[in-house]
Order: sequence, then C-alpha cells, then structure tokens
Amino acid sequence: MTDTRVREGQAWPRRLEWALLAVIVLAAAFLRLYRLDSVPPGLTHDEADTGHFVVSVYRGAPSQVEAPYGYANEPLTMFTGAAFMQLFGPTDLALRLHSAFFGLLLIVFGYLWARAAFGAATGLAMAALTAVSFWCVATSRFALNPQPAPTLFTGAMWALWLGLYGKQPPRARWWAWLLFALFLGASLWAYEVARATTAAVVFFGGLLAFTDRPRLRERGGWFAAAFLLGMALAAPHLLDPAAWQRSTTLATTWRALKAGDPGPMLKTVVEALGTFTFRGDPFITYNIPGLPIFNPLVGALFYGGVGLCLVRWRQPAYAFALLWTATGLLPSMVVGAWNSTLHSMGMQPVVFVLPGLAAVTASRWLGQRAGRWAARLAGVIFVGIVLLTGAYTARDYFHRWAQSPDVRAAYLQNLASITRYLEDVDTSGSVALSSPFPDLPHDPFIVDLRVHRDDLRLSWFDARGAIVLPAEATGLLIAPSGAALDSLFSERLSLELLERVQLRPDDLAPYFDIYRWQPEHALAQLLPASPGPIGAAGQEVVLPVDFGGAAELISFEVLDSRIVADEPLNVITAWRVLDPQVLGPVPADAYGIHAAIFVQLLDASDQVVAQDDRLDAPAWAWQTGEEFVQIHRLTVIDDLPPGTYRLALGLYVPSSGRRMPVLVDGVPVSDTVFLPSVEVVRP
Repeated sequence: MTDTRVREGQAWPRRLEWALLAVIVLAAAFLRLYRLDSVPPGLTHDEADTGHFVVSVYRGAPSQVEAPYGYANEPLTMFTGAAFMQLFGPTDLALRLHSAFFGLLLIVFGYLWARAAFGAATGLAMAALTAVSFWCVATSRFALNPQPAPTLFTGAMWALWLGLYGKQPPRARWWAWLLFALFLGASLWAYEVARATTAAVVFFGGLLAFTDRPRLRERGGWFAAAFLLGMALAAPHLLDPAAWQRSTTLATTWRALKAGDPGPMLKTVVEALGTFTFRGDPFITYNIPGLPIFNPLVGALFYGGVGLCLVRWRQPAYAFALLWTATGLLPSMVVGAWNSTLHSMGMQPVVFVLPGLAAVTASRWLGQRAGRWAARLAGVIFVGIVLLTGAYTARDYFHRWAQSPDVRAAYLQNLASITRYLEDVDTSGSVALSSPFPDLPHDPFIVDLRVHRDDLRLSWFDARGAIVLPAEATGLLIAPSGAALDSLFSERLSLELLERVQLRPDDLAPYFDIYRWQPEHALAQLLPASPGPIGAAGQEVVLPVDFGGAAELISFEVLDSRIVADEPLNVITAWRVLDPQVLGPVPADAYGIHAAIFVQLLDASDQVVAQDDRLDAPAWAWQTGEEFVQIHRLTVIDDLPPGTYRLALGLYVPSSGRRMPVLVDGVPVSDTVFLPSVEVVRP
C-alpha cells in the first residue's frame, strides 16, 4: 500500500514535537484571547443576531433553523455557543470565547491531519502559520457562527486519514471511521462552507480509484459507509429548504453563467484567487481592506506548495490538499472577494499546509545537497518568517484594524460604551434609550447580550424622529451623537444634562449624552392640550382616537397651517399604547411586530401630493400605557399649486398593508382621521 506521508530524514523526538506544538498553541491562545473583551471594539449586528439565537437556546428555547434575518441557518453554533454561555454567562464574551476555542482546536486538528499526511515537520509548520495568521486570528475572535465548521471538517479529515492510512486493519480503526462520520456531519450543521469542502471528499474517493486501487479495495467500503453515515446525520438539516436560503441569495453569478454570461463569474474567480497574495477581502468589518491572506514571504512558499502538489498529484495527500483548497475557495469564487474572510473559511487550515510543505521540502533538499547545517539554516529562516508574520499580525490586528474609526463604527463602539455605562450606573428604573437602529434585530440584541440588570427598564426609539415617554416620574434619557434629540424635542423638553461621555474625537459617533428628565411631564411640554378639531368619516371626533385597540392618538400639532411650496411640513403626533398584540402575529420574516404611521397631504381630489410613513418608536417595544411622540416631515414639491390641502393620518401594519380601523364608541367608522387643513402658498 502507498503511504501518503512524506518520509522525513530523521524522526522527530516525540517530546520535542509535543513541546513545540505546545509553544505554538500557547502563542495562538495569546493572539486569540488577548483583550478579547475589548477587541473587536464592540458588537456588529450580525454578531448580535447570532447571540440572540444562542441565548434563546441557552434559556431553553428550541433552535429554529430558519432565521428571519441574518442567515443564522445552521443551528450547531446555537448549541455549542449555549454550552459556552453555561460556563461564562449569556454574554458576547462567551461567544468570542466559543470562537477562540474552535480556532485553537483548528490548529490541533490541522496539525494532526498534516502530520498524518505529510509528517511532523509539516504539521508543526502548518500549526505555526495558522497560529499567527491575521485571517485565522480574526475569525477566531468573531462572535459569529462559522468557526466550528472548518474545525470540525479538519477533525473529520484527520479521522479519515487514520482510517485510510493507519497501519491497523480497517476493522480495528472503527472508531476513526465513526469520528469521521460524526465530525463531517457536524460540520454540515455548522456553516455552509462545509458543503463545498465536502465535495473534496467525494472527488478524493473517485481519485483513489485511479491512484490507489489496492487501498480503495481494502478500505473503500469503510470509507463509503462512514461518509454515508455522516451525510445521513446532516440530512435533516440539508433537506430543509431554509438551510439553502443564503446559498440561493448568493448565486447570482451562477444564474448569469447559466444565462450565457460568464463575465460575472470570471470576475469573482479572479477576485477570489487574488485574495491569497494580491488583494484580500475589502470588507473592513472583517479585514483590513485589501489585506491578502499571505504576506509576500509566506505567499512565495504557498505557491511553491501548490506547485509541489501539482507535480506529485498522483500521491493522494498532495492531490487532496489541492482538492481541499479548491473547494474551500469555491464560495468566494462564486461571490468574489467581498466577505471572503468568512466565505473562504472552509480552506482553513489546508492553505497553511502548502507553505509549510514547501518549506519542509526545501529544507530537506538543502540538507541532502549541502549538509545538515543548510537544513537547519532553512529551518531558522522559516521560524523567522513565522515570527515576523506574528509581529505583523499583532500590529495589524490590534492597532491598525481595531483602532480604525471605521471599525469602531462597524462594531458600534458608541453603543458598547453605553452598555458599559448601563451595566455600572448606580441607579434603577426607566432608561429612555435613543438609537439609530432601535428596531429588531439591531441595537436591542446588542444590549441584551451586554446589559444584565433586571432593575433597568429600557425604552427604545430614535430621537431624531420620536421619543418614548415612560410611565415614570423621573428617569434617565441617553442619546448618542448619531441619534441625538431632534431640535423640537431638545428645545421643548426640560432636560438636565448629567454628563456628555466623550469617546475618541475621530470616532464617527464621538460621544453620548446622559440626561435626567421627568417623562410624566414631557407630553405637556411637547404638545398643546387642545390641539384643534379632527374628523373621520365625515364627522368630527374627539381625542383620544382609538386605532383598532392597538394605540390611540392623544394629541397632535401642525406646526405651520400656512406653508410655502418647496418647504417641509412638520406635524407632531402623540400616542398612547393600548394593546400592541392587536397589530397581529409576528411576520415570518421579522423578529417582532411592526407598525407605521402615515401622514398624507391630499389635494381637492384626494390625491396624495406629499407623504411621510414612519415610526421611530418601534412597535416591538411598545408597552401598554406607555406614550410616545412622533415627528413627521413632509416634503412639499415646489410646483404644487397654491390652495387648501387636507392632512390625513392613520396607523397600519407594513407587512400586510392592513390599516387599523378608527373606532368611535367601539365601532369602526374609517381607517383615517383628518387633521386641520394646510394652506400652501407660492414662494
């Protein structure tokens, strides 16, 4: 039988080998755990979305495969992440530790596979390069769901090699075949990239029929049975159409190719190939824009390893390394360099085997021709390359990338600072929190992961358009610079500025303000008690006006009853929440109930000439009895004929378009109320 492992000139002392591996793993652990609570500098919405599902499982809810947003379609991370939350609490740090653990395990499994396939020196070289790679360090610190997939797939390949090339008879290695099936099946439950790399296993089985038929005859039955078992374990997930949701949304290049246009596919293939040494992922949330996977020194070794595998393709290990790399790159070849940091994760860690293989082969060649000193010198040079790569990674990740204002904005550093304040503040009660993203699954999920205080009651809104008035005598109001109070609010409300918390001056959101206020008196400060007459269905109605039992209009103000064309029309409405459940069930593609308020300017024939549909105090956060104020700004076109125009107002559910009925004495009379008319004049 053919032994696929590269024979080394001299066997490594086992203690030295394990000692070197321990040093590598310790260095990798430092790069993956150092300042893990502050780098990355906050949470992205995708990370918070992942955390939402993990926390749900942690709290005992069943995992749903079909996520309404964020493509959290692989459920394994929900359970492995929940296990880490059992150890470290339901926080974003637990999610980052979860990724760091699988990132370290990736190094161990990668070393074991490379050792089995090519020898100890190549295994150690791969482990060292993986440990210090910017790419692998970054992915090991994200609070996302992909990290288990390449780790489990690599574990499956190690087990496959034990089963195929172990010296014991196949029956004695039954446990290796079982591990292969379990790890392979689990990787397919973890992230979509495992589907692409699984194709490498299929191609490899076919290749053995040409390159190693004796081994295939002896162990092919075990190989096939274990592979089918792994696929059977993954079948309940893979047969669910929801599991392919993201794959179908990213297949535009395939559709163009099928339609006879190869241009988009050629472009993405070139981009993907360029990520190795030319131009990497441009997405700053995950990478320094354009930073390739390899620096020039490691890149040269990588291409040497690729060439070596092409020359020795008849040897199964070399052929499989190429197959694994190609299928691991396939998702990025379909979609391009954008987000390739995640899309190419299937080829971790095999792409680091290739430069290691080239370095070991070169060292051995030098040793045979120039003596042992030349081989040792080559080894020292390789160690120097690893150390230099590690130094650049530490600088690039912790300084260049983490301190970038764009990265701090992407990880919502302002909100992260607010959550630290809320976690530590010596107060309780209501907190009115303005946010540029108050709807689900955005900023609220971040706060859920980072603030764990039952004595704080948060109200969510975007103060650039609305403000929620908690049913409290006093409370805190927090407004970041990116969602500061509209001037209509700041000028009319009695607010005591307690502190302006300054962050970094170059941040895109460099501060947040903390106010003390009296929300129970705020409505009287914002709107008049007797705003004027309103009508519905041809009759005058009095405030409050009930909209289907969901909310009631309690006051309003039309700031200018006479406006000039081409100027904004400002309308303020105030509402009291009655029963948000009346708005209906949560749509299948949403995390919570939605609602919107429409304000329309109508001409004499009831044609809409200006309109504003919005709700900056999202309905998912409505609490019965709570009040909120919404600002509407309608843009009036400059050629609008002068005259009197009616103002129509209503409440509706965007997902269905259903308008809530206007109830008078409990009886529906219309779905629209009319505010006082507006006169439009020429400039």
